[in-house]
Amino acid sequence: MTQLAALLDGTAVEPTPGAPPHLALDRGYDYDACRAAASAHGYTAHIPPKNSAGRTLPPPGHPDRHPPRRWVVEVAHAWFNRFRRLLTRTEKRASHYLGFSHVAAVLIIYRKVRRARLLSG
Repeated sequence: MTQLAALLDGTAVEPTPGAPPHLALDRGYDYDACRAAASAHGYTAHIPPKNSAGRTLPPPGHPDRHPPRRWVVEVAHAWFNRFRRLLTRTEKRASHYLGFSHVAAVLIIYRKVRRARLLSG
């Protein structure tokens, strides 16, 4: 929460011109300072409110409890962590590690496409 402004200052990718850039954050960033930092950098912040006595979380399984757009990065990291060779880096050369990362990415995409085809018929 305290480093959000510094993180947004250090972004290397420029937003697409013409459309307002969106910033999806989790409940840990539900502070006025975070919303102000996001708007000061030109972002439209999407931050779900924290659980409080006045507003409780929706029940498990409800779509508003965990919006899917918030978990893309965490899920991708979990998929990469299933490859033990990447989880515990034993390669001495960075090019070998990068190659295994690419192989893991291809396998993840292949499995997702194959599963989607099986489900679609």
